Amino acid sequence: MTVTATDLSLPESAYTPIDLTALPGPFVVVHSLTTLVDVCLNRDMMGLPKSTMLGGVERMRVSAQSLTRAARGFTRDHSQTGVHGFNTRQLPGKTAEYLRERGIDGADALPAAALIVTAAGPSIDLTHPDRTLTSLYVPSSAPAALAELLLDHWDDLEDPRLAMEKAITTAAAAVAEPGRNRGRTAGKATSKGQADTVPVEIKATAQQTLAPGLATDIALFGRMLPELPGVHGNVRSAAMMAHAFTVDAKELLTDDFVTSDEWGSGGVFSNLGEQYLNSGTLYRYAALDRRQLRANLAAGADTGTVERIAQRTERDWTTAVAYALPEARRTRTGSWAPPTLVVAATTRAPYTAAGAFETPIAPPAGIAAATRLTDFLSRIGLHAGIGRWLPPAGESAPRLPQGITWEDRRP
Repeated sequence: MTVTATDLSLPESAYTPIDLTALPGPFVVVHSLTTLVDVCLNRDMMGLPKSTMLGGVERMRVSAQSLTRAARGFTRDHSQTGVHGFNTRQLPGKTAEYLRERGIDGADALPAAALIVTAAGPSIDLTHPDRTLTSLYVPSSAPAALAELLLDHWDDLEDPRLAMEKAITTAAAAVAEPGRNRGRTAGKATSKGQADTVPVEIKATAQQTLAPGLATDIALFGRMLPELPGVHGNVRSAAMMAHAFTVDAKELLTDDFVTSDEWGSGGVFSNLGEQYLNSGTLYRYAALDRRQLRANLAAGADTGTVERIAQRTERDWTTAVAYALPEARRTRTGSWAPPTLVVAATTRAPYTAAGAFETPIAPPAGIAAATRLTDFLSRIGLHAGIGRWLPPAGESAPRLPQGITWEDRRP
């Protein structure tokens, strides 16, 4: 029997991009309301859904960091640009992988990779030479670029490579020495100073591979890498992301879950544990500084290319912050929900509308929250933009602020 594979592709994106690039203004703001049922998008150290107090009432909260990570993942998955940033400690290990793929012996690849990464600026724990001491936010192109730089100067770097290999071997032997207090010595042997004999011009090229360039999510969300010299390490974020919170009061649901023995007849087999869930209508706010975005991209290309990529990046970001949510417990809570209301606009002042919800709204809160949000936005003023409306039961849309028009489109 011949089985025809199911076509898993779709002719277009599941999300219609939000495009404000033709509208003037220094800032883009996105306000949205999303109703969520029995979810746990963002937990604290105790495993409880994060919360905040507002108006004397506890609300469900989703941290700005969690929302930023979701937006980064969304822009990476849906972006049409080829270079993205990755948060990692595995830069030496990934660089060594490229070297092995190019025919370098495995015993030589890792010390060489550790050397060139150290030459670029980051330090490495010599007892774990495949990892940097701290997490780095680097362009996806960095490992391949560093590997190619090594290959171009392989013979020139023979002495520094051998010195790095010896340092790694010495550090490993010290850790393995009987009676040595590993907890006290862990992390003491670093690669700092190992690249002193690397020629200055090779160091400069290595440092340039970690520059943000046209890595759009680094240009959007910034980074702080003090080990990188010059202006390459610290990049000011062009995007602002607020903690999201529910417009209605928080009620914590404790959900016990068990398993049963499917070959037996004894009912419950064991109690696996419990999880904590919340429901509510989530208000989210984010803003984009268009000038900062272009300034961050400017180091990587000419003016025409920067403008083209900036507009494409803005579309990706605006769509991401409207629709992307953290994925925690998604497979057990079905938390992938579209927003009820999105208002995306350009403005001179990127004000939040959080103050509109200081007084909590009694559930069901979705429709009342939409009216309160649009009324508040009408008072603070927006220049131009669009609104998207997906009411739970076909309710009429609220009145939008002047200059904002409804888009009759699916999510």
